[in-house]
Amino acid sequence: MEKYDRSSDPFDHLRSFVDLIRLQVTPDAIMCRAFPPTLRREARDWGKDELLKDFIARFNRATLGIKDLQMSAVVTAMMSGTQSRPFKMSLSKNSPDIMHELLWRGEKYEDAKEVYLITKSMKDRSEPESNKRKTRGKPEPQNNRGKLIQDKTK
Repeated sequence: MEKYDRSSDPFDHLRSFVDLIRLQVTPDAIMCRAFPPTLRREARDWGKDELLKDFIARFNRATLGIKDLQMSAVVTAMMSGTQSRPFKMSLSKNSPDIMHELLWRGEKYEDAKEVYLITKSMKDRSEPESNKRKTRGKPEPQNNRGKLIQDKTK
């Protein structure tokens, strides 16, 4: 059986694998362990936590070898492969006409995400400990204006 490299239909590869393994009346547990070796590195490395810039670089390398590639097919493939919801929404609202624009837009979304994460990290570090929400113990009783209610039974 040929190894899957993500250049064809993944369901076709899976069906072929299941058909082949079922011929030997193999239990599901063994089938699960036997499947990963049927994947090439590109398919094995494809992960849920992949950064957008890494996906775009890998996507660009994969499309370079395809002749007469239709831009509509490129955008559809990019939308189905990316994990970035904002980037996907941007592509669905305004589809790029050329590959350069698609790659530039992906970089823009990755840069925006990095700026957000850095800013959030800096804010979290600079916030004084007294301003951070307490998570242990019972919350202090407050009236409807947010002021602490004093215990007058003492």
